[in-house]
Amino acid sequence: MHSPLKQLSKLAAWAAIALAIAACAAAPPGGDAPPDFAPTPLDQFPNELGKGFPVAESVQEGSAGVGDNAPNFAFFLEDGRGADLASLQGKPVVLNFWATWCGPCRAEMPDLVALHESDPQLVVLEINVGEELAAIEAFASEFGMNMTVVQDQEDSIRRAYDVRNMPTTVFIRPDGSIGARWPGFLAEEQLHGFVDQIRNQ
Repeated sequence: MHSPLKQLSKLAAWAAIALAIAACAAAPPGGDAPPDFAPTPLDQFPNELGKGFPVAESVQEGSAGVGDNAPNFAFFLEDGRGADLASLQGKPVVLNFWATWCGPCRAEMPDLVALHESDPQLVVLEINVGEELAAIEAFASEFGMNMTVVQDQEDSIRRAYDVRNMPTTVFIRPDGSIGARWPGFLAEEQLHGFVDQIRNQ
């Protein structure tokens, strides 16, 4: 006959196991923002090609027309650090949606790289839509893309911004609202014209 003390000990042990299993089941999958997420400034991202090629997460749904607040999204490095669009308010932001197979994307990329390198007060985020990292890295190496290249693996940012063809470029004012959109190839003069426009609105 088991003593009450032994039975209580066994019950306590089983309760501890059950709690541990429940905690594992409730843990968020890798890549999700922790509850106390604090954005990392982009200048603290790795000083390397594509700024470490962060992966898109936590994309906000909403409308993405001119005048609307730009849908927020977060992007995370392998080490868990990350940033989001909202944390970039105060600076004009250029979102460029592209793919490696897209001829016009190749044609306009040198101007986007030059724009990024010439203006530290402007944020250029290159959003690659749904491709494998190896292809993205090869393309980024070819064009010297040292700005942040976000992997939109699930096409979630593309859908949030209603991007239907590539390239598409979205120009976001410092207050976080969308100042302009351009579907298709951007000549250098057009690119700089849109940037001047969102600076002065």
